[in-house]
Amino acid sequence: MTGKEIVNLIRQLRSSGMSDSKILDLIEYIETHDPKEQTESTDK
Repeated sequence: MTGKEIVNLIRQLRSSGMSDSKILDLIEYIETHDPKEQTESTDK
């Protein structure tokens, strides 16, 4: 994600009531997991 996308995401999630620590966990997950990991686990 670009910096602008991350800032927009943070603003939206904060306005929805999500805590900063949960936002950081979510961003870390998005940036470190390969999309293939999700599809493989749902195929089983």
